Amino acid sequence: MSPQFAVTVFTFHCNVVDLRGKLDLDPFNAMAHLRSKIHDTSQNDETNKNILLKERYDLLKWSTNVEMRTPNLLIPVQIANYVESLPFCKLAVSPKCDCVALMSYSRQLDIYHLNGEILEHQSSVQVLEELCPEYCLLQFSSSSTLLLSSRSTPHIDVFDNMGAYCYDIPLEAHEGIFDVNSAVCGMQTIPNNSSSSNDKFIDILYVLQYNGIFSAFKIGRLSKYTKMYSVQLDIGKAGSFVVLPQFRLLVVSAHHNESKTIDPPAGLCRFRMNDTDPYVDPIKIYTSDGGFFSRLPFSTAFWAYLPNLSLSFDSSLLVSVSTSGNLYLFDIPSFSSRFTFDFISGPRPVEACFVDFIEDKSSPSPTVTHEIAVIYDTGYLLRCKLEDLEEKMYSMKVKGKKDIDEDLDHRDIYSEHTVMVSPAQREIFLLTADGDNSLLHEAAHKRVQLAGQLWFYTVWNSFKKLVGMAMGEPAEQLQMATHTAKFDFTLIHSPTRSLLELFNRTLVEHDYTRARELAETYPSIDINVVLKAEWTDKCLKNKVTVEDVEEILHRIEDSEWVAAQCAETGSEDFEVHKALLDLGLSLGESSVMWQIRLLHHLRMLEVCRINGDIDMYLMVRNRSCLDAGLTFAHNGDIDSLTQIIESNWQVMKKHQKRILSAIPTCTSPTKYEILMPKRDEEGDEDYEQWELEEQHDGILERMNQIALIHPDATVLINNVNVGNVEDEEPFDFVGWVRETLTKIDFECGMTDNCVNLLRIAVERGFSELVSDLGTWERYSEYIRICASISESITSFQDSTIKSVISRFARLLGSELIENAQQILDLIEWKVSSAESDESLENRVREAVTELMKQANERTTKVLVAYRKERPDIIDDQIILEVLLNMTSTGADLMKSLSSLPVDKYTNVTSSLGSLMSRGVKMTFKSIFESMKEPDGARRVLIKLSRSGNCKTIEEWQSLRDDVYDMAKGIYGDLVTTEDALELIAGEILEDERIGGHPELMDLVLTLNPKQEPIQNERKLSVAKSADVLLTKSDELMSEATQKNDPLLGKSRFFAVAARPISPKKAKEKLDWLDAIDAALELGCTMMPIAIKLSAHDSLLRDVVKLGTNYKQGKKILNFAKQLNIDTPIATALSYCALAALNANDAVYLSKYIGEVMKAKNVPVVHQLCMKIMDSPHVPTDMEDVYACAMLNSSDENLLATVDAISASEKRLNETIRTREMIIEDLPVSENVVGDPMYTPMRLYNPRKEASGNMKQKLQFFEKYAKRDNIELIKRLYAHESSTVALALDLLHPSQHKSENELSWTNNDKLKRYERSLRFFEERVPLSILVKAPVSNLIKEANKDDKSITAMDRIEDYGCDRKRFIGDAEYRAETIIGLAGTDNEQVFADALELAQKYGVDEWQLHMASLEYLLDPMYSVPLNEVKQLMKSRGHLSKLRTRLEDFHQRLRSMVLPSLETNEQFIAYTSLFAETEPEKKIAPTIKKILEKKKNVEAIKMWNEVKYLSTVLSELPDVALRSITASILQIPNVGVPACEKAAEFLLDGNENRPPSSPYTLFLLMRSNVEEFLDLVANKKSRDDEIAYLDHAVVLLENTPNAPSHLTEAVRSRAEKMRRSTVTPEPSNGSTSFFSRPEDNTGMMKRRKN
Repeated sequence: MSPQFAVTVFTFHCNVVDLRGKLDLDPFNAMAHLRSKIHDTSQNDETNKNILLKERYDLLKWSTNVEMRTPNLLIPVQIANYVESLPFCKLAVSPKCDCVALMSYSRQLDIYHLNGEILEHQSSVQVLEELCPEYCLLQFSSSSTLLLSSRSTPHIDVFDNMGAYCYDIPLEAHEGIFDVNSAVCGMQTIPNNSSSSNDKFIDILYVLQYNGIFSAFKIGRLSKYTKMYSVQLDIGKAGSFVVLPQFRLLVVSAHHNESKTIDPPAGLCRFRMNDTDPYVDPIKIYTSDGGFFSRLPFSTAFWAYLPNLSLSFDSSLLVSVSTSGNLYLFDIPSFSSRFTFDFISGPRPVEACFVDFIEDKSSPSPTVTHEIAVIYDTGYLLRCKLEDLEEKMYSMKVKGKKDIDEDLDHRDIYSEHTVMVSPAQREIFLLTADGDNSLLHEAAHKRVQLAGQLWFYTVWNSFKKLVGMAMGEPAEQLQMATHTAKFDFTLIHSPTRSLLELFNRTLVEHDYTRARELAETYPSIDINVVLKAEWTDKCLKNKVTVEDVEEILHRIEDSEWVAAQCAETGSEDFEVHKALLDLGLSLGESSVMWQIRLLHHLRMLEVCRINGDIDMYLMVRNRSCLDAGLTFAHNGDIDSLTQIIESNWQVMKKHQKRILSAIPTCTSPTKYEILMPKRDEEGDEDYEQWELEEQHDGILERMNQIALIHPDATVLINNVNVGNVEDEEPFDFVGWVRETLTKIDFECGMTDNCVNLLRIAVERGFSELVSDLGTWERYSEYIRICASISESITSFQDSTIKSVISRFARLLGSELIENAQQILDLIEWKVSSAESDESLENRVREAVTELMKQANERTTKVLVAYRKERPDIIDDQIILEVLLNMTSTGADLMKSLSSLPVDKYTNVTSSLGSLMSRGVKMTFKSIFESMKEPDGARRVLIKLSRSGNCKTIEEWQSLRDDVYDMAKGIYGDLVTTEDALELIAGEILEDERIGGHPELMDLVLTLNPKQEPIQNERKLSVAKSADVLLTKSDELMSEATQKNDPLLGKSRFFAVAARPISPKKAKEKLDWLDAIDAALELGCTMMPIAIKLSAHDSLLRDVVKLGTNYKQGKKILNFAKQLNIDTPIATALSYCALAALNANDAVYLSKYIGEVMKAKNVPVVHQLCMKIMDSPHVPTDMEDVYACAMLNSSDENLLATVDAISASEKRLNETIRTREMIIEDLPVSENVVGDPMYTPMRLYNPRKEASGNMKQKLQFFEKYAKRDNIELIKRLYAHESSTVALALDLLHPSQHKSENELSWTNNDKLKRYERSLRFFEERVPLSILVKAPVSNLIKEANKDDKSITAMDRIEDYGCDRKRFIGDAEYRAETIIGLAGTDNEQVFADALELAQKYGVDEWQLHMASLEYLLDPMYSVPLNEVKQLMKSRGHLSKLRTRLEDFHQRLRSMVLPSLETNEQFIAYTSLFAETEPEKKIAPTIKKILEKKKNVEAIKMWNEVKYLSTVLSELPDVALRSITASILQIPNVGVPACEKAAEFLLDGNENRPPSSPYTLFLLMRSNVEEFLDLVANKKSRDDEIAYLDHAVVLLENTPNAPSHLTEAVRSRAEKMRRSTVTPEPSNGSTSFFSRPEDNTGMMKRRKN
């Protein structure tokens, strides 16, 4: 029994113990029995584990054609004989035996995944074509992640384990052509166990070439390769090699002459491997070489070599077979020969390898057993223990192939051309080739003969083609002859398996036939385990048949397990379940629990077979009998429900209400009427519960018999009958019916079911439900008519008649007519059920009236139908109310009236006919009410008059007559004919063609004042006609909006038309129209009606102010007259003059003043005069203005006028006496001019006196100039007396003092003296100050006075003033040096001097910043920030960002010492620079880790990676993007941190995959490469699987990362591509047309 089945049995027995309770099986005995079985099973497992079986599986078969080229006769015979006798296909198997690679002769690479013993095709790749593909090798790397394929050129192509091409490795002496000396003869890979964190390579590849060049490479997937070294071994031709890293040895087989005795044996050379140059040191080598003639095919020398070297699994032995057939076995590391087999005759060994390694530790002295496999040229595979090898080989020496074939004990017989691969312990893969063996024999051993034949064929074919071309045939390309042969290849797997492993595998692969054979062959295998597994598998696949019950389940000896399977198996065949139940009930050893359960299943089966519903059976068999009945009831399966009740009468009879309540409400009660109780005819309270007949199937009797024998089983029987449900109380059927009615109405709304249920209940003797029946019938009828979904019986009973009427009104007319009688009956029933003091008849009439009004808004079809149905209700009053409520008009209304008795409304009908003839559509209510009131009649006439659409005078006349006749006839008592004619007149005047056809007005208007209309003539009087025209004119004028509006023209037209019959009013109207035209012409934007209604004076003023209207005096004057303004001339010209004054237009102002001065007592003239007096534009003579102001002033304004005149005169006088002098016209004095009154004669210099021109200006200033400009006075007096000018300047400082400039003198000494006086003004008493020498005073002031120039202080700074002025280089260096200071005055002087002498100001700011940031000068950080801000360093330096950043990095950064200085340093960079971007991250790290040095993090990779490794993942993820931006440090530091955090240590756990992904620059390939390089394949797969789970639960992890990790894990763990089942020769090789391109990958 296998371990998984042991667990299954244990679980089952525990369940049995729990369910049995106190039945016949004691739980302690059961557990003891189970423990004994488990103990026996474990012993059997140990026995089976020690039994080893050799298996053989044919994994793949295919056929292909091989095209052989001419053999290369320069290849040494020993190489050609071995290589070219191998199958024309290369085989490679991964060390874990999960991947198989095949390379065909046509260079197609196919990758397979080995799943059990099934090959699943992964991919196909067409590799570069080879001239000699038989000299290429194919091999997986030690990590199984890479596939290596050598070329004959020589190169090594590297693929991943899915067949994707990665890169190629060129080897030494490659020239792009085939040379067997440089071809690869062996490859070996070992894991790269480098401890360096920067080493991303997976494996170390060792390559040996035939010419003895040995090379080493480190290889990876994404990291490609790097060459370690390449050395010449100097042993002549090499054959194969093996690297022993544990002994640091390299073992190489050299070509040797077997006819001579050589040392070492078999030419096995040994070298010591070093990590440095020389990488290989010879220990013992063989160097003899046969020279060039040994290569020739006719050479007599017998050369051989060892083509393959195989190590034992404990690396203690080495075995190999030479190309001559000799077998050698060596001890390692001594390399002493343990066994040598010299081949002379018989089957020749071809290859040997170790297969198994068994270490027996049970004995005191552990023993080791090696198993070895030898393949012969006959195809026989010899597998034996190492101790038996010599005997077996010598016994094979005397056997021929015929003897081996006849020996039945030898099963391992393969093709004569077979290659063997043993990638792992107990694993052998063989590739055989059957077919044209003669070709292979010739290619290997008769190469000269084959080459001669092919050369002869080539010459002959070429001769025929040349002759054909000479005869005129098309030219063809000459080709070398080839030989094509067909081969059948077979890939075989021959593993060694333990019996336990093989047995478990047969169960996993569901090979139960072989499992039975193993169980029958080996007693240690329990047949019950096989049968149970087979039965369980069939149950899982749902493929159980009746035969399986008898052949499998019946044979199992565990009766409890069998009973459980009989009860729990789920099949879709009733016959299978019947057979299972029969089997289960026939088991005499099963427990009572299973008997009860199987009996219960049997009765459920009998019920469910009626309808053939197997799914229902599988569901209800696990429920109690009552629950099953309720399930049938819920599903509406009345037949099954009836069957289960009848067959289980005693169980179900006490649950009638529960069963009936479970039936769906949508089920018609007629279907389950038989399940309802029935009262006898006398109506007794006791009534019959069921109308069913009890049936007996014997199941209940068998359960009762079990209960008698096992009283404890009563609980189990009760559970399968009713479960935990208690018996019901006496059934109140009437109450249940009423509850069910509400339930039916709520759940499905099928009121017919409610009525049927009530009728059935009444028929069955429950007369108390008769009253409910009436209500529910009405409700059902209501629901049927209205098709209401949301209605319920409660809302129906509580609803008012209004809501019922509203619901009926929403029905279609056809529905109302179809259900007329039922609706009227429902209305009467609903009205009668409501209590009211009003009579029933009136309430019914009101309800029906409301319904008719809502249902007959457009037509009267419903009204007519209801009148026919109930004429006693639908009377004339209801008809009138319905008509008044109708919205239809015209023909629809006329049609509705024709179907009703409306004799009382002939006037309405007549009016409706007249209106219809004119196309006027009015409702019945409008026409009916127009017969009662004048306004209604007037509205009808208005509609009639507006409906004409008349185009000719005859049509207008006809319309006039119709309106006149209707007003005189139908509406004679309500309106006059004059009103009717006025309405027609209004419509005529609205006609657009009235201007071209004025005769239309004669139809209704009297336009001749001498002719009054005749009494019978249908026209208006003269007065009324004039009133109509002027009113229309006024109306059109009020509707006009702008200039040139057509409505203004129409308004004038009607005013002109009214002029003959009403001249005065017409003239007034025309004057207003002229005024409006004038205002609009002058640019007024007001609407015409606003112009008419505005104040005339304000309108005139506003119009004059518009634009340059003041220049159009005549138009303004006419406009004022049209407005009828008092004193229009004075008012209009005054407004024009005011506008000219405001516009500073002196020309028009003077023009209008002369006319205005004549006015008297005109307020606007007074206003004009006051404005002129306040204006700077003064006329020549103001006396007239003053006089006019007085003449037009009112008494109230007289005093203000006098004051204005006085102020005007004063301002005029000041203007005349004061003249302006322009300060710019005065030159600035250059000399120190002594005051002539106070300067001693010895010091006075008359040549410095003012010139004649300046003296004239002084005189002019004294007489005429203003005295308010003190700066002008200083500059003027500086030419006469410097003393006076200086005194004025000291008393009145210059406004430009802050600019260090004096506007009154250009004398430098005078300026400095003035500044010195000001400097010591408050420090030294005045009496001492005026006596101090000027030179001393200036010198002392220079020390602290900031107002002096920089050149004045240049000597104070220690500079040579003369050299500063004469030496440009000294001057530039001095100025830049002055900038390096924290003294603001010195820095300001440096800026001033730089500007003056053209020194780059940017250099000064940079020098200042470098000084401030240099820790040597110890400037406080706060002061640094203040000085940088005040001097504006950054704004200036950032004008040249690249230079600024370069100086910061080269000059400032090396001098920084503290973290604060570094943070301040980063703040100087632009936002786009890495220093600025990384600053917040550096701050965050410094906050978390106080002892970190920011400068070292910026400069040192190792230090930064250590800091990152100490941070938690959350903080690390938030800063990684910034850290990567640190130049030259960020990326390698993150990679180094990622390598550490992949596994972590005891202080820092590993980081999440998402964190590592971010550290690897968010690059998926680099992340996967990191995992691949640092972990083994198994660890990598486990890590990737775990990473997928973590990434799926990481909120911000990108989906492409998760998918890439999942894809990588799936590719490494199992196949991703499964090809279609193939047949024939196309199953393995691609079609010729697919073999295009250098490298093409195809997935099927």
